[in-house]
Amino acid sequence: MSRVREAHEIVQLIASASPQIEEEVAAVSSVLRSWGYDVRVMAPLTRPFARQLKSVGVRAQDVREPTGDSVSARYADVRHIARLLRAANPLLVHAHGLRSAAAAAVARHGAPRPPLVVSPHALPHLLDEDPKMGLRGQVSGWLLRRADAVVVETQTQREDLGQFDEQVGERAEMVPYSLPVGDQPDSLDLGRRRSLLGITQGAVVIGCVVDALEEEALEMFLGAAASVCMDYPSLEFALIGREMDISQMQERAHARGVLGATVFVDPHDRFRRAIAALNVLVTPQRGWPSGMLALQALAAEVGVVAIEGGEVAEMLMGHARVTLASADGAEALGQAIIRRLRVAAQQMRPEREQVVETPSIAPFLVSRAFYDLGESWATPERHGGAEDDTAIDPAETFAPTKAARALIGIYQRLLE
Repeated sequence: MSRVREAHEIVQLIASASPQIEEEVAAVSSVLRSWGYDVRVMAPLTRPFARQLKSVGVRAQDVREPTGDSVSARYADVRHIARLLRAANPLLVHAHGLRSAAAAAVARHGAPRPPLVVSPHALPHLLDEDPKMGLRGQVSGWLLRRADAVVVETQTQREDLGQFDEQVGERAEMVPYSLPVGDQPDSLDLGRRRSLLGITQGAVVIGCVVDALEEEALEMFLGAAASVCMDYPSLEFALIGREMDISQMQERAHARGVLGATVFVDPHDRFRRAIAALNVLVTPQRGWPSGMLALQALAAEVGVVAIEGGEVAEMLMGHARVTLASADGAEALGQAIIRRLRVAAQQMRPEREQVVETPSIAPFLVSRAFYDLGESWATPERHGGAEDDTAIDPAETFAPTKAARALIGIYQRLLE
């Protein structure tokens, strides 16, 4: 692969900011750079993301240009990114998301045509929600069919992609998720972290990330919150999102009767801080970005609740901090949240006269009332192997080197 070092860079292109995509790209790019490959990340750079890339020696280029939200403005964004990409003269482009793929396609028009790898990420479910799916679906299918390779992280994503376009789903190649790299999450203690985010310091906090969340999945989470909050008043629910319409979310929480128990968190550039402030993260969505969210939570020692049949179940069934809902729907999801909290309560309950506030349980410091929720919390309930002592180790299963090796195999094939 010396050709990579002697010629141009491998470009990882992110047209739309996403904490989950940023984590994946940073993890894999750091490994590629350590192996001697020239890698450039072109993305809307946040300060933490730029700092993270710099720390591992990966060159970063900001692609942002102030525009509006209209269709014409978005097309102008694509053309702007395409110009920057063409000027970079890459050896190979790995585009993350539909807008990135569109920019890469425009950059290749009438110019040298470097191989194009596309990770569609949220494409299938976003198309399902789009009332203008006809035109957008045609454009998306055109882009994916003309990519030299299409990459997904899980079999669940491959199946979802196949429902959108059978041909694309069949040729999609698997590259596993990677655990996030860097410190987790910062030097603040839990109380200070929660205070900065507007989360009650003494509450038991159940969180859900709303960025790229399907409508049905959001309704399921709010329904689950409504099903448990009356019986467990010490619970607080956190909706987390960098692009969240807070007034709309407040109306939806009010309609479910959980507005008083809900906080709305914009983490800005501190997404890890928001995840680490929770007791439990709920991922009620079948596909992307549920898997990456679960890995981010586990890296921060936060428990995870997920649905059966999704990519979290595919990846992490049997992990000690992961609990799966026994069926579809809000009620089953609420029951899974309670099972997860029972396990956490058992793990946190002090033995003998041990002081509770020890570093080993610092991520779970909550009010004393958490330990007094009743006898039903005394014994962890096993479900689907979710609390199995032989659980898999994400640090081994989702090491960034595994994803990097898989990608290098794809890149090499395209460059030969």
